[in-house]
Amino acid sequence: MSGWTLIVHNSAMTMLYNRIGVLLCLLASLAGCTAPADHPALKDAALPALIPTHRFAYQGSVLGGYQLSPDGAKLAWNGPVLNRSRLFVRDNRTGEVRKYRTGSTSFQWTPDGRRLLYASDTSGTENTHVYMLDLADADAEPVNLTPYPGVKATIHQIVPGASNQVLILHNGRDSRLRDLYRIDLNTRRQTLLALNPGDGVGPVTTHDGRVQGWQRSRDAQRRAEASPQPLAVRRPGLLTKPDETFRMLGGRGSADRSYVWALSSRGRDRVAVVAVHPTLGWEKVVFENPLVDVTRVTMSRVTGDPLIASAQAGYPDYRILDPALSKDLDGLLKAQGGEPFGVEVVSTDDAEQRLVVLIYTSTQHRYYLVDRASRSYTLLAEGVAEDLAKSLVPMQPVTIASRDGLQLHGYLTLPRGVDPKGLPMVLLVHGGPWRHTSWGDPLRSEDAGYSQFLANRGYAVLQVDFRGSTGYGRSFLAAGIGEFAGKMQEDLLDAVDWAVKKGIGDPARIAIMGWSYGGYASLIGLTMTPEVFACGVSIGGPTDLASLIESFPPYWTVDLSTWHDYVGDPGIPEDREEMTLKSPLSHAQKLQRPVLIVHGTNDVRVRADQAERMVEALRRAGKPVEYLAVPDMGHGMGYWAHRLAVLRRTETFLQRCIGGRASRFDPFDAIAWVWTRIQR
Repeated sequence: MSGWTLIVHNSAMTMLYNRIGVLLCLLASLAGCTAPADHPALKDAALPALIPTHRFAYQGSVLGGYQLSPDGAKLAWNGPVLNRSRLFVRDNRTGEVRKYRTGSTSFQWTPDGRRLLYASDTSGTENTHVYMLDLADADAEPVNLTPYPGVKATIHQIVPGASNQVLILHNGRDSRLRDLYRIDLNTRRQTLLALNPGDGVGPVTTHDGRVQGWQRSRDAQRRAEASPQPLAVRRPGLLTKPDETFRMLGGRGSADRSYVWALSSRGRDRVAVVAVHPTLGWEKVVFENPLVDVTRVTMSRVTGDPLIASAQAGYPDYRILDPALSKDLDGLLKAQGGEPFGVEVVSTDDAEQRLVVLIYTSTQHRYYLVDRASRSYTLLAEGVAEDLAKSLVPMQPVTIASRDGLQLHGYLTLPRGVDPKGLPMVLLVHGGPWRHTSWGDPLRSEDAGYSQFLANRGYAVLQVDFRGSTGYGRSFLAAGIGEFAGKMQEDLLDAVDWAVKKGIGDPARIAIMGWSYGGYASLIGLTMTPEVFACGVSIGGPTDLASLIESFPPYWTVDLSTWHDYVGDPGIPEDREEMTLKSPLSHAQKLQRPVLIVHGTNDVRVRADQAERMVEALRRAGKPVEYLAVPDMGHGMGYWAHRLAVLRRTETFLQRCIGGRASRFDPFDAIAWVWTRIQR
């Protein structure tokens, strides 16, 4: 990515971009910056100032990712230099701060605190490589430890006490299979530790890095048991016995080894933190939520016990399980006031006497450095700039009853300065579909980021976790089996009906929008229920389910059990026929309202031909379709220029369709235009 280096370091180019931005601002001041809202509910409303699109798209000025070195002597984080993202490393003893260029915002320390390791992909094709940054050199540049073309590499384990090595998984030998390697960080020499047996989804290693074996894929286990059956035949059994979760936490357990810790849903519907007898198998629940799964647990490296656990039940529900930690954080938590918030211990030193604690809401992230000895805390940073945070709006939890009696949870985000009645509305559908809507992180989260962006444009934004979403227990997840374009879609329609009956949404001006599965659901909504939605936006959405599964990356094909259980196996004729009936491509002729289809040309999860064939079918049928193919973009919008292009096109499309407001231009448009051409 030499073009990125050119932009960052060539001061003449930077000055040129700044001048272009200033010139565009001056021109815009003459032409008017905003395409005004024309929806009746918004025309005379006192909406807040329009937040420039690049504030949501460009994250180069975001502070975050704070990580203490194991000995507590250093603190690393991401932050801006001349509005460009850099890695900062501070020596806590001397106060000296160094800056480095990296391609990631997530990294891990080696045990001696000398090096940082991270995985990064600069191609958009998800072929991540593992990089090392040696902090012994003040002018260090990242070193690619896995410089193999077309190979996907990830960090499997950094072994405590082994500062000069890392265990890495990659598929260099066979594109389908990932083997386990040890890399010597001094010599960069690679040694094969464990060969994938052909059906392994991941190696099982001990705390000290010894290989115990491989976790076999569920597909391989089933193939050994019986011949494949159509999903319609298997579905009753899958619903009767939905999969249980059991995941060990940490590697130690109690000092007398009478129990170990785990996240478990064995014998219950929802995942809880449990203490487990290692031989007898009994479980004692330590923390659970009555509505949702426990999804995050931070374990102590000192005691081996859980420090804090949390679940997302509308607002975050957290429990500090360590009594000493509870006392040490008491002052910090009381200082937060009455607004709902979540808590995470994101980093500690090895002695766990210094902590980085994140306090977050749906509009702000605050990082604190906590000294447990003195029970004092220092604000490190606010992840969202103060002026932007004040312009954002809370994501409000809602509960909606489905037509068959399920309780659906979600969030409603309403624009400021307007009575929430009869508003133009966007039904924003999460991706996956095996995930749930995130509350918080308005800049980095697709869910929260889109909802804040759209609310600022004047729209009511409704997000609902339809059946099949994760985090609500085994039964709720299993209720999505075989329900693509079925009851999963009905849940979305029930959410729209709820908003209309509440008087929030204008039934004539409701759009549906989403990324990945959300894009699929948007196209299903527009084609199979064309009278409900005024328009829709599909970003990276599948259109042909059978060919989607058949074209997945080769390393996915070792275990496609989740897809086979919930959607079907395209190799079985009955399943393939059903999948065809549930594919938007089969219903293109039914579309009535405008649709914007967005797709990255480098997408390896949902190939670009999924969008291209849908666009061709719609155009052939004379339907109103716009197509934005984003060069070099993968399945996610990893680069700010890609995100800016998508958001800018989306706001213009929705403004014409359901009547909110939009930017006529953005000062970063020209910078993004130059940037994308340098990349090519």
